[in-house]
Amino acid sequence: MRRRGLAVLLAGLAVASDLRPAAAQFDEDLVKAATILNVALFVDWPGSPADPFVVAVFAEDGELSRALVSYSTGRKIHDREIRVRRLARADEPCGCHLLFIAAQRDNRSGSVLKSVRDQAVLTIGETTSFLRDGGMVRIFRDEDRLRLQIDADRAGEAGLRISSRLLSLAVRSQ
Repeated sequence: MRRRGLAVLLAGLAVASDLRPAAAQFDEDLVKAATILNVALFVDWPGSPADPFVVAVFAEDGELSRALVSYSTGRKIHDREIRVRRLARADEPCGCHLLFIAAQRDNRSGSVLKSVRDQAVLTIGETTSFLRDGGMVRIFRDEDRLRLQIDADRAGEAGLRISSRLLSLAVRSQ
């Protein structure tokens, strides 16, 4: 399962967008959704698995949430059904395994990250300051590819273990 997930992640990162701005925005969201969920395949959470695997999305619009729902249909993470939940406010309790914070919500990302700091929640975001603000995985566009930056130490502090195979794909922070 992890081998297939790595192949899909690599394909998503490679394909990830020679999308022109006028081209289908949903396609870019779908590639981003696939990348987000495939990153989760290479992370181990502490304790016994609890159903379902909850992905929370903190974003202005619902396009990425819809793409995550679309991509996750029929798929599982660590043998658990995936449920996507859209957060409307920064102060909502998370109760999730993975939290994605969209670039449009960057001005509130610090408070959301603080709300899950002591929990085993994988945090993924898009902005240049995301890792500095306390996030674990940054997804960003580099020319016409999606790239990853990962703070494995921060993930470890939260009790998460990120696969060395995924870490080998990450770009070092400047």
